[in-house]
This record gives sequence, structure tokens and C-alpha cells, in this order.
Amino acid sequence: MASAPDYDVIIVGGGPVGLLLGNMLGRKGLRTLLIEKTATPPEESMAIGITPPSLEIFQTLGLDENFVKQGVRVELAKVHEGRKLAGELSFCSLDNPYPFILAIPQATTIEVLEDRLRQEDLVALCRETSLLKIEQTGQQVTVTVRRGDAAESEQVTASFLVGCDGHRSSVRELIGIELCEEKTYPAHFLMADFADDTDLGEEAHLFFSCHGSVESFPLPQGRRRWILQTDRLISPPDIDLLIKSLLRQTGYNLEGSIRYSESVFSVRRFVCQRYYRNRVVLCGDAAHVMSPIGGQGMNTGFADAEFLADALARHFSNGEDFQALLAEYDYFRRAAFDVAATRAERGMWLGTRRGWLASALRFLLFKSLLSAPCNKSLPAYFAMLTIPYRSLKAINSGQH
Repeated sequence: MASAPDYDVIIVGGGPVGLLLGNMLGRKGLRTLLIEKTATPPEESMAIGITPPSLEIFQTLGLDENFVKQGVRVELAKVHEGRKLAGELSFCSLDNPYPFILAIPQATTIEVLEDRLRQEDLVALCRETSLLKIEQTGQQVTVTVRRGDAAESEQVTASFLVGCDGHRSSVRELIGIELCEEKTYPAHFLMADFADDTDLGEEAHLFFSCHGSVESFPLPQGRRRWILQTDRLISPPDIDLLIKSLLRQTGYNLEGSIRYSESVFSVRRFVCQRYYRNRVVLCGDAAHVMSPIGGQGMNTGFADAEFLADALARHFSNGEDFQALLAEYDYFRRAAFDVAATRAERGMWLGTRRGWLASALRFLLFKSLLSAPCNKSLPAYFAMLTIPYRSLKAINSGQH
């Protein structure tokens, strides 16, 4: 008779989604091991937007107030075309306990989630631990890992393994799940966080023009993020180009402002052919990637984690068939991804059209959409409150 596995669940990947899943599994009484290959958490801000549905998930862990306290409540977004104000989008009217988008660096999100994870007696976090091999046999998954610079690897067992290890997922590669609907876009961006010496306050500002797009978001500690559309991927980042382009397209001069970080990125989209294979499950960016424009990717991953934690808990506590539960996870979360990714793609396409004609038509469209009565439905749209199956609460209440 085979011995009982070491853990109920092993999570690979200690980013925001993996940490949230670990917290939720520990809260539900599941013995969980979370392995992360890096030695320390990141310091970069990276993803910064947390939507109301995600804050509702954090509330179940008692973390919502902590997040709100450390972030910036973005209650108003202003949309410009060629330096002319096309309209405003206010989140204050949302029928939700969190009528705003929370701007908070991903590094802070990880810090908050990791601090809480350490309070879970049933969850162990092991950094500097690399995944080498996965074997599924009978009622368990056996993983081979190497800790730090140890000469020897070791094996750990669990009833389930979850890959939360990002778009280059080792878990996905090791179990041979293929990508589908994969596409890359001719859209490239240069991003940097600066000390905020502007008069923009806690508002988000979207600047569109014949030259391309600029997005600007407030951050805690008196900082502001700027994202510039570029003709090509510019690596290493050309900060002089960024500053000159921002002055031309927005009128704001960042010359002399303190810069905290910079990066470049291009855009792609994919979803896996399936989100699980037997007892190994993919979650967050390991399962799907969408355009980061609009900030929906990380929040979609948070909703994945909520659904998956509930499914696994139902298996362990009620004895429900895990294959049926994971099939539901695959169906509902794939449907939610498809809507979110299509919205992100649509928004990116609209915002990145260049030329005088595109700019003129876009201005007229924004003026129409951001005026009554159209503007009444847009805040919920951009706050991800109209994504189907956005959360367990929405599914259980029939809010599809």
C-alpha cells in the first residue's frame, strides 16, 4: 500500500497568484507546499492594478483593508485625444464595496500575501527551490526539486500539483500541455516609474494621439507610472526617447524627475489547450496570457486561484470527484479568460491606432462613449465587474 503523500497540494511559483492560492488553501485546511526558484521577492512594481472583484477575494482573507491602505484609490480616469479632453470615467458610482481601481506595485502585493502566508501553519514556503521533474502515479504527484545550490535533488509528493509559474511555465512544459490561440501583436511599449512632479494627483490619464498612446497611473509614495507606445521593442529602455515623447504627446516634462524603474514589453496572447492533466493544474499566466493593457491579466489569475482553491477543498472535504471539479474549473475560467482577453485586445487595438484620421475618429468615439447615457455602464466594464464567471460569488448568485 502506497504511503500517504507529503502534502495535499504543491504550488510551483511564488508570484501574486501562487501566494494567493497558498493562502486560500491553508485557510481551507489543506497541507500545502509552495516552492519558488528565486531567493527573494522582487522589488519592481510590475503589474499595478487591482480591481474590485479581486479586493472582494482579498476580503475573505482579511487583507482588503491592508491592500487599500498601501495603495492609491483611482476613482477617476481622464481620456485625452491630441491633448484635448475627450471625457472622464468615474468609478465612484460602482455598486460595489470598492468603487475604485487600486494602484499598488506588484512587489507590495507579493509582500502582503507572503506575510499572511507565513501565518498559515499548514503552508510551507520554500524559496531557492527549482522544479526538475514531475511524475503522476496513482493517487499522487511526485516532484523532483533541488534546493539552493545543493548537489543532490530530492523528491516530494502531493495529491495535486498546481503550476503558478508564469507564462514560461516549467510545469506546463513538463506535463506537455500545448498552447492554442497563440498570437503576437505589433504593439511595443516603454514603461517607467518616476517621482510624480505633475499636477495629476490620484487620477489615471490616458493620452491618445496620431503618434500613439501614453498611459499614466498614480502609485504610492508619490510616484507615477508612464507607459509609451513605441515603433519597436527598444531594449535597453531609451529614457531620453520616453521623456521627449511624453513632452510632445502630453505636455508633461519629466526631465530631472527621479526615475525608479524602467522596462520594455511587447504583447502576446495565448491560452492552453486545457488547464489540467490528471492531478496537475495550471493557474494564472501559466494557463493563459493576454494583453497587459487594461490590467486584467493578474486579476484573472486571482479569480483562477479562488475557483481552484474551492474546487480542491471540495474534493478533500466532501470527497467530490476531482476530475469533474477540474473540468468545471477549466470551463468557467476559460470562458472568463476569453472575455477578458478579448476586451484587452479590443482596447489595445483602439488605443494604438496611429495617424490623423484614426485620431479624429477615436476622439469622436470617446466623446460619445464617455457621455451620458453610454458612460453609465463603462465603469463596471473596466472594473471587471461584467466579466462572466468573474468569481465564485458571481457564479453562485447567477451573475453571469
